[in-house]
Amino acid sequence: MKVKEIVTKKDADLKIKLNELKVQLTKLRFEISTKGSKKTSEVAKTKKAIARIQTILRERELQREEEVNEKKA
Repeated sequence: MKVKEIVTKKDADLKIKLNELKVQLTKLRFEISTKGSKKTSEVAKTKKAIARIQTILRERELQREEEVNEKKA
């Protein structure tokens, strides 16, 4: 997934996608270790996608906290 695609999605959709990617990563690792699969580059791509989603979710969380703190002040 590209960052532009991630930013346009809602938090709930991103959390679902994050869980799907984590399951996919587990399956890829399992395939590589048991079957000797050649999909090693897919592991890196999946990990990067997971990191992108986590980063966007964290940015949004911090932004919401900042807005709450500004309202209190």
